[in-house]
Amino acid sequence: MSEPGLPKVEWKGRELSRVLVGHNPVKGGSHFSDALSQEMREWHEDQENGLSLLCRCEEEGINTAQFGGQIMHDLLREHKKRGGSLQWIATMYCNEQGDLGFGDQVGVTRELDELIKMDPRPIGIQHFGESTDRLFFEKKLHLAEDRLKRLRDAGVLVGLCTHLPEVVEEVASRGWDLDFFQTSFYTSYIRSLDQDVNRNEEIFEDADRDRMVRAIQAVDKPCLAFKVLGANRKCNTQAQVEEALRFAFDHIKPTDVVCLGMWQKSMDQVGLDTAMARRILGD
Repeated sequence: MSEPGLPKVEWKGRELSRVLVGHNPVKGGSHFSDALSQEMREWHEDQENGLSLLCRCEEEGINTAQFGGQIMHDLLREHKKRGGSLQWIATMYCNEQGDLGFGDQVGVTRELDELIKMDPRPIGIQHFGESTDRLFFEKKLHLAEDRLKRLRDAGVLVGLCTHLPEVVEEVASRGWDLDFFQTSFYTSYIRSLDQDVNRNEEIFEDADRDRMVRAIQAVDKPCLAFKVLGANRKCNTQAQVEEALRFAFDHIKPTDVVCLGMWQKSMDQVGLDTAMARRILGD
């Protein structure tokens, strides 16, 4: 029998479980290998597998998802039709030129309009991390602030995602009007502060993780920490998974949450991960 609930935090009147479910496994983006990505995609071609994942999350006390892209939007709509009550934080990809190859590659105005009209409506929206990072590298970060103002006007929780602690530090120092940072423990880049993304050579280094947790601890805004399991690199054993989760919860703030990519093909990852979280947070 499932254990009751998970610890929660409150973000501007919204209660979030301290574990969120992410979208990469459902979309087949493993950040680990082409073979694993393909296996994930094939498993989730049957929408019932994705719907079963969301139901299992709710059974174990996960009440919030962080999702982006049409596949996930369709899944959320169907989940709600079947009686699901999962709340969600959306990704705004900001692909005005479509050059990053993510999301639906539409302009920001149309993308935001479509997100706000979603049923279920998102409780928050985050500015996609690689869009944020690109603007930082190009010294155009002010454009991200302009987009966040649109999110504020839309009446949702306003989030900024990044893979770079330097972005967190700069934005915090400027006092931007946002509600949370979405912070990757590891970068998508070949080396930290390199500007190129090479999907065939993503190097996950603990030194980058340690830099990010220092940035998380230094800001007063809540943070949504992701890639805390190193995109499968910290998952060789259940003991290793628990060690990585414990590190995450020990090094983020009490107001913060973690987002985990989970899928159910080979084991009940949702049940295992939430049991670990309850154990860690109860210690």
